[in-house]
Amino acid sequence: MRYFLGLDIGTKNIKAAVLNDVGNIEEEVSTPVYDLINQPKAGFVERDPLALWKRVCDSLKKLKLKDKIEGVCVDATSGTIVPVDEAGTPLHNLIMYNDSRAVTEAEELRRSSSKAREFESFLPITPQLVLPKIMWMKKHCEFYGRIYKILHESDYIVYKLTGLFASSNNTAGKSHALLDRLKYLEEAYEDVGVPVDFMPELKPIGSIVGYVTENASVETGLPSGIPVVNGVTDASAGDITSGAIKAGQANATIGTALTVHVVVDKPVPDAFQRFYYKTYVNDLFLAGGFTNAGTTALDTMSRLLGRDLIELTDMARRVPPGCEGLIACTEWYGVRVPKTYPSVRGFFIGLSEITADPGVIFRSMLEGSALALKLMLDSVEDVTKIKVYDLRVSGGASKNDLFMSIIADVSGKDVYVVEEPNSAVGSAILAMWGCMGGEIEKIVGKVVKIRGRFKPNMENHVKYSSLLDKYVKLIENLAKIV
Repeated sequence: MRYFLGLDIGTKNIKAAVLNDVGNIEEEVSTPVYDLINQPKAGFVERDPLALWKRVCDSLKKLKLKDKIEGVCVDATSGTIVPVDEAGTPLHNLIMYNDSRAVTEAEELRRSSSKAREFESFLPITPQLVLPKIMWMKKHCEFYGRIYKILHESDYIVYKLTGLFASSNNTAGKSHALLDRLKYLEEAYEDVGVPVDFMPELKPIGSIVGYVTENASVETGLPSGIPVVNGVTDASAGDITSGAIKAGQANATIGTALTVHVVVDKPVPDAFQRFYYKTYVNDLFLAGGFTNAGTTALDTMSRLLGRDLIELTDMARRVPPGCEGLIACTEWYGVRVPKTYPSVRGFFIGLSEITADPGVIFRSMLEGSALALKLMLDSVEDVTKIKVYDLRVSGGASKNDLFMSIIADVSGKDVYVVEEPNSAVGSAILAMWGCMGGEIEKIVGKVVKIRGRFKPNMENHVKYSSLLDKYVKLIENLAKIV
């Protein structure tokens, strides 16, 4: 039996999954890391890279099969970066994917770079992109002159394992990595005076980028000399975990954020800049986007109401679709769909003595997140002309059957929920593929198992279509006044 390791660095937890070559998950471990998140001021979100590496080592040492691992692949949050010097020493905390400090720099990038503006039909400019964050460092950080590389979060872990700097087009998507070759949009970097050499070398997804060093072996317990395979972001690893690897398949990963990805055969520019493109396996692409309609709002409301998610879900089951007129937006960090409106944040409209009820409030939030998912799917289908025939849902929230039924009703599509929604499994699949070769479809077919299928109630779908129209009008009108 051969064993392969996937390592997922999430916002809340580090997860490790070991697959055998038959396709079974042999072992999983999880280590909390949410306590490492630091918000020194409004809009700033960081965590300590050295403390994160220690948690990675702690996680790997827990594995009973660690000394039998033959290959490893790492995924992590998208757009999270850390500057390092020539010795690979971090010069600053990791600046997280949802950090919004670089609002001014994002606007400067748009004004200063015609190439970046042209590229917005594939990658809309936002403060969460890597270039605006580097521009912020250039203005505010004394260490800027000592920067040797800007590493994405997974790149940093790969460096700690191998001593090498490398990334993939997928991981580096928010760094203006090109979609058709292993290069960055160099003109955008030149236009704002940032050396493109800051960025790690791009290598193909699934290629071997290096080998676990003796020092990393001592720190982690992994065997020295085993291959480290080039991976993807946590959301894209979740896409692989879901089994969405053919054009027309889609996956919604619902964790702290809600990310929707549709597999397409070619990138088609979106004039309204509603979504981005990423490279994917087998020369395919992912079209979709990150929204703020994940579990953050649900978890916060659970704490506020003093009821756990299971109790709130049971209460929400008794509430009819449409929630008696209560409409909720769960994009608490700024609306991304139908268009990007950073100033429009979470809201409830329609509160009354009837709707001011925990079950109604919670169901309205589930519906709000489902509406955001539907809007993202609609925009991708409209632009790419790819009809989504297979909608998968993964991530922690996929375990909530009521939420999955609502997504089926809102989208009008069958929803397939995978048995194991862990993104670490997707990275383990990539590790196996990179080390053993062959067709990734066959590996996915062995590993991915469907837990449940949720068919839409078309009567509810009609009601939700009307609700969707109201939701869009509310957002568009709020954007004019906030």
